Amino acid sequence: MYVCGITPYDVGHLGHALVAVAFDTLRRWLEFNAYEVHHIQNITDVDDDMVRKSRELGISIAELTDRNHAIYLHEMDALNVQRPDAYPRVSETIPEIIAMVTSLIECGNAYEVEGYVFFDVTTAPKFGALAGLSLEQLLTFRSDSMPAEPAELKRHPLDFLVWQPCTDEGATFDSPWGPGRPGWHIECSAMAQKALGSRLDIHGGGKDLRYPHHDSEIVQSECATAEAPYVKVWMHNGTVGLAGEKMSKSLGNLVKVSELIERGHTGNGIRLLMLSVRYRDDRDFDEDALNRWEQSARLLERAARARGGPPDALRVQPRRVEFQDAMDDDLDTPRAIEVLLGIARDIEAGTIAGETGVATLIELGEVLGLRLRPE
Repeated sequence: MYVCGITPYDVGHLGHALVAVAFDTLRRWLEFNAYEVHHIQNITDVDDDMVRKSRELGISIAELTDRNHAIYLHEMDALNVQRPDAYPRVSETIPEIIAMVTSLIECGNAYEVEGYVFFDVTTAPKFGALAGLSLEQLLTFRSDSMPAEPAELKRHPLDFLVWQPCTDEGATFDSPWGPGRPGWHIECSAMAQKALGSRLDIHGGGKDLRYPHHDSEIVQSECATAEAPYVKVWMHNGTVGLAGEKMSKSLGNLVKVSELIERGHTGNGIRLLMLSVRYRDDRDFDEDALNRWEQSARLLERAARARGGPPDALRVQPRRVEFQDAMDDDLDTPRAIEVLLGIARDIEAGTIAGETGVATLIELGEVLGLRLRPE
């Protein structure tokens, strides 16, 4: 499982946390069902924003990356997000990126102009398939994740960069096409292939990455490796907004996990808030709703320490089946949470045996990343 991670030019926000929580929950559910999961989440440490921000702060890109990634990890720890097996960085994958670009040129899928290398989309009939759009429809598609590229050098307007000239310190690497750095999309293709091979079972990320990022990943990966499909299952989470606007570092309308923790909120409460909406759906941050989910977190935590009722012939077992059915239904976490809350209420009411009910509550709570086990 490869998940598109952060570009650490600034500290993160709840949108980044949603990606981490959603795919951490998926991983937990797969592992609960006895799958062995190799989980990779990249760090994009070579791009325009990293160059700009490091200059503003007067520090190196490596220092900026280390500092903000450490903050990100601290926040994810607070949300009980399991660490992926690896956090590959673009700067550590340059030889593999150059090899992939070289392969694309040799196969006739890419071309070089004045030190720029572009992928030729006319050589990839499936380009745009993930977004469900034809080349003609993509010409008018607009996205806030579209990178700036020198259109005048392209053979086709939709051709995209896989390598570009660069002289910025910390973001410039020698290549057959002169000093430069990779384009955005090729970075993930190379990092994923290096970590997991040429074909992935699951690829995740925010839904705003479907096009151009993930559609570009598909065609360049399949052309470079001559293997398809590049990904068996694509999974995209929704966005987090504030007052109707998508939360983003560029807009500055951020709610940060660290700030919520400082205001007295808990990892359990924040996770419940995030999982109270299906992972695919957009949502707006609402602190009143978070306060209500904090009360639900207290109920679950109390029930996990309660005695429960007398032996009851495993009355909790149907609830386990309900929980499993909900999670199997495209991770229906809102329904799974309601199952947990029902178990907790019955434990406190003494209508479910403590011996079976508490153990079930803790075990299923861990699938959602909730810390319910008594210290």
